[in-house]
Amino acid sequence: MNDEIVFLGTGGGRHHVRTQHRATGGILFKVNGVQAHIDPGPGAIVRINQYKEDPLKTELFIVTHSHVDHYNDLCAIIESSRKNFHDKNYNYYKKGVLITTKDMLEHVPQYHLNMLQKIIEFKAGDIYHHDNNITIIGTSVKHAQIGGFGVKFILEDYSIALTSDTMVFPGFSEQYNNVNILVLNLLRPDNITCKRHLCTDQVLPYLNKINPPLDCLILTHFGSYMDGPRTDINRVPSQVKKFQQHTNIKKVIAAEDGLKLRIEELLEK
Repeated sequence: MNDEIVFLGTGGGRHHVRTQHRATGGILFKVNGVQAHIDPGPGAIVRINQYKEDPLKTELFIVTHSHVDHYNDLCAIIESSRKNFHDKNYNYYKKGVLITTKDMLEHVPQYHLNMLQKIIEFKAGDIYHHDNNITIIGTSVKHAQIGGFGVKFILEDYSIALTSDTMVFPGFSEQYNNVNILVLNLLRPDNITCKRHLCTDQVLPYLNKINPPLDCLILTHFGSYMDGPRTDINRVPSQVKKFQQHTNIKKVIAAEDGLKLRIEELLEK
């Protein structure tokens, strides 16, 4: 198995957008020979080159909601996924699938939409069957009135889900039953709450309700209270220990900018 997840940024929110203390380039997910770029925020095109990844390989573009730290570089990533734009008659070569919300499509110029093979308006509960035996399911979020979704990839040998930005709610845990790996957007540490986002103490009991227990939890999308302009220490390591001590999850990993993880190793018992 050559599947891999690459973190082009582990920062979330306006303070990291401004300072780039933690990058905001989103996530690459390489599965079954398909490269997906999820939530390509500010600096995504810079980071994909910095970490020596190939934007030409991207054929799935997923934007979970229309906040700038999740979509800012989408058009640059779409353009960068092809060497040639059009033929001699200026007919655009179409490549790739964009999966996003109806609201988000209002932020994408028609110029870039014309470059895509397929555009899918997506929401929680929707299912998309991509080539190479990849099934993508929208998961529920409670984040903003603009709408949004998380994503769950169902593969032959495992499943992986990404929460996107959300707060906890009834049913949060159950939608991740039978998921092996969960990528959790964790904005704040301990009990420092933020409306429509997660902090550690809020989400801990919900993670223990996932059945069977996760094989691996990956923390990312940290806010400035976690590590950045509003704190004089990096609180991420202490949160990892807290999840290790108070959940039944076998592996807990804090993502760092540029981190590349082989899925096979995350599933090892």
